[in-house]
Amino acid sequence: MTDTSTQPIDQRLKRVLRHMPAPVGIVTSTTDGGEPIGLAMSALMPVCLEPPAMAICVNRSASAHAPLVDSGQFCINLLHSGIDGHMRPFADPAERASRFTQDDWRRHDPSGLWYIAGAAANLFCTISERVAHGTHDLIIGRVDALYAAEGDDVLGWGNGALGRLQPLVPA
Repeated sequence: MTDTSTQPIDQRLKRVLRHMPAPVGIVTSTTDGGEPIGLAMSALMPVCLEPPAMAICVNRSASAHAPLVDSGQFCINLLHSGIDGHMRPFADPAERASRFTQDDWRRHDPSGLWYIAGAAANLFCTISERVAHGTHDLIIGRVDALYAAEGDDVLGWGNGALGRLQPLVPA
């Protein structure tokens, strides 16, 4: 084990988190004018089943933060390997103009939220709580509707790259 105790704790934590696998998704919402906005993120997680809820963690300095909170809703689009190309426009600011240009984007009725048809899952949420901590807000949303694909191919983030999250032994 490498002794990193002389490094600041935030750098050590970042290094640890780099090796902690997490699902990745594109979280979408809308502006007041109905324009789609989105963020690539791995800071998403289930909260509970009763009531069904998911949480996302968004930096308050992100351009999508205020519109997402103001809209009161969001959609978590979990990705599979067949649609991994959706990540680049949301993760790379230089690719921002190509967001929402793929032909599999749809608008959910009645929420108006944009989602990726055929994604591993789309979870449509209404914000029920928001907790500020440091630079981020933990945003909890009640799951109002969802679409789920049949497969078990879900993309994750680990060791600084995209990869598949799959069971070692099939269920």
